[in-house]
Amino acid sequence: MTPRHFRQRLSSDAGNAVVEMAVALPLLVLVLAATIDFSRVFHVAMALTDAARAGAQYGAASPSNSANTAVMKSTAEAATNVPGIVATPSRICRCATDTGSFSDTTPTVNDCSTAEATACPSGHRVSMVTVTTTKTFTTIFTSILPGSVNSMTLTRTATLRVTP
Repeated sequence: MTPRHFRQRLSSDAGNAVVEMAVALPLLVLVLAATIDFSRVFHVAMALTDAARAGAQYGAASPSNSANTAVMKSTAEAATNVPGIVATPSRICRCATDTGSFSDTTPTVNDCSTAEATACPSGHRVSMVTVTTTKTFTTIFTSILPGSVNSMTLTRTATLRVTP
């Protein structure tokens, strides 16, 4: 090999691509993991919303359904394929005015079927069901970047008026 060929080999850029890839690859993996976690959070949040709506829709279908909080709970928890959803259903009576505003009954009444007429001065008693769903979400991002957020609690609520 002549000295001229030897100098050409030393000044070659052949190894630059490997060095650039070694520097860029960890950053690309980090961005990919963050993107996957971000999309998983949105998936779970949408599942919680769907589950809360499903439980509230069951309860809002009739006054007898609104009293059955156990079935509202099980409906919400079984509505999606995401495990670990915890549902908390409730029912409340409210007073409605002719202008469409709501106020609490006086005294507060949770059993709308036996609520006294005097609880609402306007005479318009409205029964509503609320289902709150929660789930603790655990990220995969922590295993890649220690010190980052490893879990968060997501909560969604659905409130519907009970059909008389």
